Amino acid sequence: MSSLPTPKVIRSVRRTLSLQISPHGELIVKAPFFIPDKIIHRFIREKEDWIFKALQKVKTRKVHIKTYQEGEEFMYLGDKYKLNIGDFKEITVNGTLNFPSFMVFRAKKELTNWYIKESKRLIIAQVEYMSKKMNAKYKSIRFSDTSSKWGSCFPDNCLQFNWRLIMAPLTTINYVVIHELAHTIEKNHSRRFWSKVDLYTPAYKQHSKWLKNNRHLLSV
Repeated sequence: MSSLPTPKVIRSVRRTLSLQISPHGELIVKAPFFIPDKIIHRFIREKEDWIFKALQKVKTRKVHIKTYQEGEEFMYLGDKYKLNIGDFKEITVNGTLNFPSFMVFRAKKELTNWYIKESKRLIIAQVEYMSKKMNAKYKSIRFSDTSSKWGSCFPDNCLQFNWRLIMAPLTTINYVVIHELAHTIEKNHSRRFWSKVDLYTPAYKQHSKWLKNNRHLLSV
């Protein structure tokens, strides 16, 4: 059997250990701040079978490298849109992903910036709406491209979201928003936390599973 990849250990305010395999085959271990390294290594050894199976799945779900050619498919709000290059003034979605021909030489940069802009517009609106509904108070919102997380709630209730969420279905985006807002009230994954999440998005398990199974599609 081949050896395991060197783990990336992410420590935070949490009570349990967890494992994750990134879309690129990186082994990520999430651990409490003060847990000894020897316990982390033992945990990894105990989960070897799961890790190798997860790595095998990653190999069969290789991230497609974009070429930005006419007709290539891009995800937006859970649907696939074909790239339509033409005489457009700006990037829009209207049956196809309309892309100005004068931007083609910097297509990846322009599309990335467009996705980030769309993500900020939508997610900030969702956070504002759901925070009032949940009576949850947050400090600020920022965006990242952290491959290991779709969202985070820091101890000071600052929220962070992965801008690639804009490629996921709206209901799935809303689940991540609810998940992080629930952490402003419950700082762990206790029963009370999941009850709070379930109250506002009963299908949260399906949304979480969608992100896990389709992570490799959310690329620019």
